Amino acid sequence: MQVSPKQIRGILIDMDGTFVDHIQTITRCFQCACRELGYPEPSPEKVLRSIGGSMPVTIQKFLPPEQVEAGKEIWRRRFEEIHLQGVVVLPGATELLETCRAKEMKAGIFTNKTGTHTRAIIENEGFTEMLDFVLGAEDTPYRKPQPEFTAAAIEKIGIPGKGLAMIGDSPFDIKAGKAGGMTTLCVTTGSHSRAELEAEGADLVFDSLAEIAVWLDS
Repeated sequence: MQVSPKQIRGILIDMDGTFVDHIQTITRCFQCACRELGYPEPSPEKVLRSIGGSMPVTIQKFLPPEQVEAGKEIWRRRFEEIHLQGVVVLPGATELLETCRAKEMKAGIFTNKTGTHTRAIIENEGFTEMLDFVLGAEDTPYRKPQPEFTAAAIEKIGIPGKGLAMIGDSPFDIKAGKAGGMTTLCVTTGSHSRAELEAEGADLVFDSLAEIAVWLDS
């Protein structure tokens, strides 16, 4: 598929692995849940390879079915305590949003992280005024890559899918973008390699958000 930055009027940006690196904190929560329930703690590498589909999906990979609900409660309790810790804004995030502002493009965060926690992190890191909105898990009944969640994001940004770019780091982002007819731009800063993202059908793959900023400005 031939894609051009000239058709892009707005962007939807994934959070974890795309806009921020929060893996240290997320890993601590999964480790806490497993430890309290008496199961082996997953390594950061294992957690990184497992995330993308939201915590309720990921935790099933570390606990037996009968312990998943208890694990979710422990995870949520710990995450509530430490969710503002260990946030690393990924290189190019500021440049990307500044490019959008200069080109009068809308920009929103579209994530499987809970909307409440995402908004708190965005506010804490000083990006609230640079974004049009944050749409996350629990803001609707849906999660990526459910097409209903994509439809909610498109409605919120107010631009048809063909004028949007979905920026992410996983197959969930690619599927979510394609469900809305968007251009899918991926970065290799998260859970999947360039080869994996290309195999999943990403329109373009970059090594950083800074590269995407340059592409959008070209």
